[in-house]
Amino acid sequence: MESMPLEVLDLVKNYPRRLGLSSFTAVSELSLSMEEGQILGFLGPNGAGKTTTIKCILGLLKPSAGSIRLYGSPPAAPRTRRRLGFVPENPDYEDSFTPLEFLTMFARMRGLEDSRPDMVSLLERVGLSGWESTRIKSFSKGMRQRLSLALALQSVPDLIVMDEPTGGLDPLARKEFRDIILEENQRGASIFLSSHLLSEVEAVCHRAVILSRGRVVREGRMEDLLRTESTYSVTWTPAGGGEKVTETVPAAELQERLDDIRDRDGLIREVGPRSLTLEEVFLSATNSGGGGA
Repeated sequence: MESMPLEVLDLVKNYPRRLGLSSFTAVSELSLSMEEGQILGFLGPNGAGKTTTIKCILGLLKPSAGSIRLYGSPPAAPRTRRRLGFVPENPDYEDSFTPLEFLTMFARMRGLEDSRPDMVSLLERVGLSGWESTRIKSFSKGMRQRLSLALALQSVPDLIVMDEPTGGLDPLARKEFRDIILEENQRGASIFLSSHLLSEVEAVCHRAVILSRGRVVREGRMEDLLRTESTYSVTWTPAGGGEKVTETVPAAELQERLDDIRDRDGLIREVGPRSLTLEEVFLSATNSGGGGA
């Protein structure tokens, strides 16, 4: 049985401070894992430790303690890198290149075929059709994000790590990115998605991990995170007909409210636990504020 795409165990990352001050802990005893074919949302306030964690996962930073395994191997192992695609938040490319030149260079570095038709097709898929031979210096941030996605998908990776992939994109472009994320997941790719767009995470992710001050403060399957037993949604119709009424009732007051509706000859249509939004869960989990880097 193959190892999981990502396993992080008790990750700690400290940054030294100057002038003899003690080190600063950006990530503290962080543990998480991903199952094959899963889309994992990675959330937290600015400075909660998300970027530091991602850099450790990619092998760009060395952890101070703990371990990280991608498919059972260290992040820097060549066999691991061949299975990994990465979409950074702020891609920084050499402006004199064109998208085709970049894809050709990366294909040769990765030992892939540098077929022009395949690259043109990939650029078309990410919304850069007609820009194949345009210098990157004329690209907007959103166009650079599209090129970054093309580079990540070029090797048909098993695990795709995305750090704020839709930053700088308009709503239509964000939908296109979401569609590609779902297509890649349907293909079988596992996706690690860090984003501040909570509605986006709620729409595509199977699980979510929420960080605050370098620690995991909430995690679970999306449906479990959004479920609540503290309040109920009650839908009923007034006596004599009329439009349906839906109201939120605290669990402790539910039975009393149902009895009151019946006493007034109202017809109860539906009663069930009220679903939270991911924004409500996020704010509840991080109400003490973030920290770290």
